[in-house]
Amino acid sequence: MCAGGGVTGAVYEIGCLRAIEDLLDRSMLDLDLYVGVSGGAFVASLLAAGISPYEMYNEVAGETHDPLGVADAPLFRVRLAEFLRTTSARAPRLVSGLLASAVRRDGQELADLALSLLQLLPAGLVDNSGIRDYIRGVLRSRGQPDRFSALDRRLYIVAVDLDSGEAVAFGDRGHRDVAISKAVQASTALPGLYRPVRIGGRDFVDGGVKKTAHINLAIQNGADLVIVLNPIVPIMNGRKGPLDGPISQKGISYVLDQVFRIMLHGRMEYGLERYRVEHPEVDILVLQPKRDDMHMFRYNIMRYSARRVVAEHGYRSALSEFRRGRRAHSRLLARHGITLRDPSRLPDTPVASPLRSELARSLGACLDFLGSRLRSPYS
Repeated sequence: MCAGGGVTGAVYEIGCLRAIEDLLDRSMLDLDLYVGVSGGAFVASLLAAGISPYEMYNEVAGETHDPLGVADAPLFRVRLAEFLRTTSARAPRLVSGLLASAVRRDGQELADLALSLLQLLPAGLVDNSGIRDYIRGVLRSRGQPDRFSALDRRLYIVAVDLDSGEAVAFGDRGHRDVAISKAVQASTALPGLYRPVRIGGRDFVDGGVKKTAHINLAIQNGADLVIVLNPIVPIMNGRKGPLDGPISQKGISYVLDQVFRIMLHGRMEYGLERYRVEHPEVDILVLQPKRDDMHMFRYNIMRYSARRVVAEHGYRSALSEFRRGRRAHSRLLARHGITLRDPSRLPDTPVASPLRSELARSLGACLDFLGSRLRSPYS
């Protein structure tokens, strides 16, 4: 189960997967099913397509800049011409209406009028259709059709129907005829930033809007062991917290980031409590950053340039969790016939793997492209 968390979250999950691959006697490619939400949908689709954590980690955390693997198109596209066309069509009527209202009202309501100008903005500033094109290319390179039914492993990608507010699991019954690449595009369409994705006459947005992790989907499909990779937790910033002062004094970006994390993590904690009560026969293993983990709080979830640091941190984070809870995790995994290797024998930094496919080079080149084109205001 790969939960949501933007690009930074996806990279963190790749680091965790690399550690799990080293620690367990079961490959992450041999699981019965995969569930992906938002950035986790990108990772889950790669796993279901047979891309090993070694390959993914090599390209995310490596120092390569191989131009031979550059994708045909960027993952995100700014449709400036379409934006200007839509805005110019709506602007005259909206502005004239606002001016007329301003004449009739006092100055205290001018703020409301100014906010109304937001109606000129489109449903999303960026088109993420490049993600669809990239996933399609991944499947093609493996000789696999872009269909859920063609996969050797079950894959479920979650997105939210914008008009009904309902979560939809693409890959489930009734939603298997949608292309995998299109489902991943829909699941990663963060509202406000990316435009809703139209599928079957309906508009879909980021699957994390409803829940950051849809653990129930795995349980409903027969899973008795669910491994959850959750990159988003709120920072614990007490009087002597890691931020050296209240979050409110750090600016709006820190405040919004913390609120976003609180909402997502709160929903996940509630879900975990419910599932453990309703399904005591199901074991749930959650790997996530600690509450004082400034590495994951410092980097905005859409920051691309920090991917090498975050991937390595994801590896160390998962390794640290298995070291702390070795006995409990060993017992839990043993119930499912899985052996946990001694985590103390692994180095804190993963040993480089020689695996390097053309697909892996393409993944690395895509992330290099994003790092050079899209920058986060976070440092």
